[in-house]
Amino acid sequence: MRVMQKRFFLAALLWVVLFFPSKACAQNYKDIFSQAVQYAQKGEHEKAIEFLEKVVELNPNFAPAYNFLGMSYQEAGLDPIEVAWYFKAAVDIDPTYELALINLGKAYYGLGHFDLAEKHTARALEINPESVNAMLSLGWIYLLGKSRPDDAVQYFQMVLERVKHPSAYFGLGMAYFMSGDTPRVLESITRLREMKQDPLAEQLELVIRGKEYAAQTQKDQALIPEAQTRADPLTITPVGSQMSMGPAGPMRVTVQRTMPVRLNRKFDFNQQTVLGDPVPRGVIPSPKPPDHTQTKVLTSE
Repeated sequence: MRVMQKRFFLAALLWVVLFFPSKACAQNYKDIFSQAVQYAQKGEHEKAIEFLEKVVELNPNFAPAYNFLGMSYQEAGLDPIEVAWYFKAAVDIDPTYELALINLGKAYYGLGHFDLAEKHTARALEINPESVNAMLSLGWIYLLGKSRPDDAVQYFQMVLERVKHPSAYFGLGMAYFMSGDTPRVLESITRLREMKQDPLAEQLELVIRGKEYAAQTQKDQALIPEAQTRADPLTITPVGSQMSMGPAGPMRVTVQRTMPVRLNRKFDFNQQTVLGDPVPRGVIPSPKPPDHTQTKVLTSE
């Protein structure tokens, strides 16, 4: 009798596995993804990457996995071109994925491709007109990337209408300085002092005094063409959360690969694919309906 019961149980279990695998698999990859996000938020990026790659193996069409892989690899110091590939993969799967669009815009900004940065960040703002992160990113793209302070002012003011963000006040002060409006720069300094953001206020004061602006402008002119031509693929302008935290101006940031890319993508990273060509079909199958999981943003605001 016990033998018959055991055989019946095994047969029932086999039937469940064969005919209902998708639901179990779906729950499995979402659980793994949640664990990966927890590791990332604790700063354990190598562990997060390990779990995220398992998610991709289980569901190659899960856009958030690629987006968080990009953020984790960025924190780990991966080549910025490869980081951009992950964000682009997420957007290729789901063109309405707001967070991935913002991250892709930041990645393009860091690579010196300011038109593409503007395009994808503006698309994110179109999807969510209340996205403070998109507004803030556009402000820095127009200010430092495209030298259009009047447009930058518009987006920094949009941010401040929604939240009193120190980076927006600092960017606003820089934009007013570039436009020659010194009184309004002083207003921004006052707001930063009131918010106990003395380091940012002091940077604006130094700009007004003219002690560093001439030298910084000279560095900017030498750096931006280098970022655009990518003569040194490991030297970039500010990327990632630095845009949302308010960079004090373009700076040289050298990054080095600290861990191998474990995914067997059989794909040679190159600028052309990152800049425009779709991700190869052999890498990501034809997208299924988007499957987003609400998670806390890894990058700081």
